[in-house]
Amino acid sequence: MSSAPLFRIFRIRDITLKTRLTVAVAIFFVLSLSLLYALASSVFESALEKLIVARQSSLIANLGNEIDQKVELRKNALIRLASDLGSGDISEQNVQSFIERYHSLDGLFDNLAVFDVRGDIVANMDNPDTKGQLNISSRDYFQRAIKQKKITISNPLKSGLSGRPLVVVCVPVFDPSGHMLLVLVGTIELTQDSFLADLATAKIGEQGYFYVLTTEGVFVTHPDHRQILKNSRESPDKNQIPETAFNALEGSLTTNDNTKDEAILSYRRLKSVGWMVAGVFPTNEAFSIVAKVRREAVLLSLALLLSLLLLVWWFMYWQLAPLQKLRDKVNNADANFLVEQASKEYPRDEIGDLAKAFDDAMIKRRDAEAALSASEKKLRLIADNMSAFIAYVDYREQYTFVNKRIEHLFGLTAQQAIGQTIKQISTPEFYRQTKPYVTQVLNGEWTCFERRIERYGYWEWDRVTYVPDFNKAGQVDGFFVLVEDVTEFKRVQDDLTRSEKRVRTITDNVPAMIAYVDASERYQFCNRNYGQIPGLEPAHLLGKTVREVFGEQSYLELKDNMQRALHGEKISFERYAPERDIKRFLQYEYVPDTNAEGATLGYYSMVIDITARKEAELKLAASEGLLRTIADNIPAFVSLIDSENRYQFVNRPYETWFNLPLSEIRCQPVLSLLSGAMQQEHHVHYKLAMAGEKTEFETEISVAGKTGHYHATYVPQYDDNGKVVGVNSLINDISDAKAVERQLLALARFDTLTGLPNRNQINERMEQASARSQRTGRLMAMMFLDVDKFKSINDSLGHHAGDLVLQEFASRLKHCIRQTDLAGRLAGDEFVIVLEGLNMHNEADMVASKIVQAMTTPFDIEGKPLMVTTSIGVAISSEHNSNAGEMLKKADEALYLAKKAGRNNFKVLQLE
Repeated sequence: MSSAPLFRIFRIRDITLKTRLTVAVAIFFVLSLSLLYALASSVFESALEKLIVARQSSLIANLGNEIDQKVELRKNALIRLASDLGSGDISEQNVQSFIERYHSLDGLFDNLAVFDVRGDIVANMDNPDTKGQLNISSRDYFQRAIKQKKITISNPLKSGLSGRPLVVVCVPVFDPSGHMLLVLVGTIELTQDSFLADLATAKIGEQGYFYVLTTEGVFVTHPDHRQILKNSRESPDKNQIPETAFNALEGSLTTNDNTKDEAILSYRRLKSVGWMVAGVFPTNEAFSIVAKVRREAVLLSLALLLSLLLLVWWFMYWQLAPLQKLRDKVNNADANFLVEQASKEYPRDEIGDLAKAFDDAMIKRRDAEAALSASEKKLRLIADNMSAFIAYVDYREQYTFVNKRIEHLFGLTAQQAIGQTIKQISTPEFYRQTKPYVTQVLNGEWTCFERRIERYGYWEWDRVTYVPDFNKAGQVDGFFVLVEDVTEFKRVQDDLTRSEKRVRTITDNVPAMIAYVDASERYQFCNRNYGQIPGLEPAHLLGKTVREVFGEQSYLELKDNMQRALHGEKISFERYAPERDIKRFLQYEYVPDTNAEGATLGYYSMVIDITARKEAELKLAASEGLLRTIADNIPAFVSLIDSENRYQFVNRPYETWFNLPLSEIRCQPVLSLLSGAMQQEHHVHYKLAMAGEKTEFETEISVAGKTGHYHATYVPQYDDNGKVVGVNSLINDISDAKAVERQLLALARFDTLTGLPNRNQINERMEQASARSQRTGRLMAMMFLDVDKFKSINDSLGHHAGDLVLQEFASRLKHCIRQTDLAGRLAGDEFVIVLEGLNMHNEADMVASKIVQAMTTPFDIEGKPLMVTTSIGVAISSEHNSNAGEMLKKADEALYLAKKAGRNNFKVLQLE
């Protein structure tokens, strides 16, 4: 059986040219005739529509006037009745008798009743027994009549007795002095024959109809009785008055509900009640005569068109006969035929020109195909000899071009890969990682990414570039693929990173300020010792010039030496540095950095603090006056206190301490200048020193608004007879030493290998967390975890590798918890995590699952990947028990269960 389709898709170009020209002439004729017919029809319809609209508007106006007269008749009847009622006796019996005398108004009202100003019924024409049983004070129309003191008409409503729609007319009853006595109420059923019943059955033509709406859009009457009292905004008529018409007095328009024929809608506002009366006249009935004329015109046009088509088709056949012969020649021609025809003469008309142009085009095409074939061979040769993988993938993710590099990437030949999709030639994991980037490039975004992949037992790095291929319509037909092997680049990059880390470690621990300044005098590197300079952060130094960092004055002092270094000269010099409150003697070493061509790129700067050496030189060279200068400038308080407890000698730092000049400190009682705890401590140790005993103590002193730790030494001063005549006082600032002491205490609380809190700190913080949990009533969790098969890692890779595993393990733990949570190392490969402030148990499950997942990425141990897993035991506190010791035991039990379940998982237990 043939696989060809039974029917071909119809295409215009499959039709003969003469037929197409004939059809074109026919279409032009039809369009011209249609345009003329449409213009005449439009003028006729417009005139007819104006006539119909004018007639319908007149009808609606007459109908509106008739309804207004009916309403005014009823209003005037009630007003006269209220006037007569107010001028007589208004007792209940008389009012009832008065109302019953007016049964003649039954043709206008369905019922009449009288209510007092409180809303209680006084008289009822049809139901006298309802007196005292009905109150309408809450009704809107009654409240408006009381408030406005004039006649009011209610919105349409449903009768509570008959269930039929009606309106209520209220007229206040006044006594001769104008005081409101009663309210006369008349009810009018909307469907009564004498009011609007005939309107619901009235028609305009055969299909037209009328309806009435209130200003709020409620149907007062409608041919469909189910619509009465419904809101037209919720249940509109198929030819609904638009919202804008409610603000107009009258008008006409053409409506269309998208499911029925159009209709002419005319509307008018009633003067008496403000309602809108509308008339609907379907256009299919109004313009029926136009439809008849159209049918006759169409039949006449079809007959004329058929005659014209036959004439045009014959004329086209006669004119295009030579072109048919040319087509037969083209179909039977070969390459040699075309070459022969190229030297012959052609008829001097359009068909001859077409034949010659076709022969010339065929010759050019043959030459272009040969050139294209040669270009493709050259392109294939270049692509196959490139070290990168080059390919083209269409929008279906199928390879349509690949070079030979695909054999290394996927183990396939180029011929095997062509026509296959990315998913077919790659592993599921590879495709899952690649799919997001493929989707991105097929959405028109240029994409570049790197990936690490194992090939032939080795790990390689690829840099992948996807470039979208847009067609003329701006759509993506496919994308170009470039895959470069950057494994060696990554290795060099890693080596460079490690090398930079080693250099940074060395320079940061050298007791000098080391920096690199480029040719534009900007800092490109500095070690952490620059942080010793007041107000200077090493990280903020990079990219700034020497002038920006140390100011104009210091820059001018250093400029000459910097320029000599930038011209290739090694420089060494000393200077006193007062800038940025350094106030140190510094030795500078500038070493130029030159490239292979001898050009200076910058210089290395090493600055050493030689203040101690300078001070030693000054001490050796100075006399007693110099000793005084030294005493004034050493970072200590030196004084001599006489036997009367007065200062006889003080050095310059005392000015800062007491904020007084030295002249006002000498000979002053010590106790008058000291304050607080220092006063008491001095008194005790001064007595001991005066008794001949050397004494030392530590205290806190506030100097220049800054409180620090100080060490004081009191030494007795003897005269030639060995008698104590005073006390030498030396007070040293030990704030830095105290800070170092605190740092050492902190180091004793952290694990030196991982940087995590050690057992001492863990025990302390677990107890604190337990107390907080017990106090706040919030849940806490404790995790006990270790590295699965850590002993085998140590035995097979060595203890150094094991240390690297523990460091990476600890780093990943810290990234899995909040900053407020605790992660610490107990010993070996055992770790503890404490989670506080939990709302639900599953929060601990989420953290444990996150830790297990974080360990699934291979550890990079000395350049080799290593799979490491962990087992976790989780203990959750109960409402009444969060004891740290019990929770640690419970977490240990859960860890045993996790190990027993096969490792690389977690188990959870809760305290009772």
